[in-house]
Amino acid sequence: MGLRKERMGDEIRDIIASCLTGGQMNDPRLQFVTITGVKLSPDLQLASVHFRVLDEKTQGDTRKALDSAAGIFRTKLAKTLEIRRVPQLKFYFDTSVERGASVDSMLDLIRKEKN
Repeated sequence: MGLRKERMGDEIRDIIASCLTGGQMNDPRLQFVTITGVKLSPDLQLASVHFRVLDEKTQGDTRKALDSAAGIFRTKLAKTLEIRRVPQLKFYFDTSVERGASVDSMLDLIRKEKN
């Protein structure tokens, strides 16, 4: 990923996170959301926003709440970023923690088999 895309992704992540933690959102489904990363498409028109929640059972409701708040986030991005077009926001639950745990357990299994 290019440096510009990385920096813009980091800025988008920070702006959305500040909206969530700054008390600007009244939706209770957005209380325990952490924005873990943002990946931009090559043309900078689509931002894939990855999030985690404290209770994984609520990820569906949280995604719906984030989707409905996307307009608020885009308005904040338009006011803050100096870009012509604000990217569309798509929200995805971040599964990297589970994948990391799976890899760790596989590595432990391999270590045990060697010994």
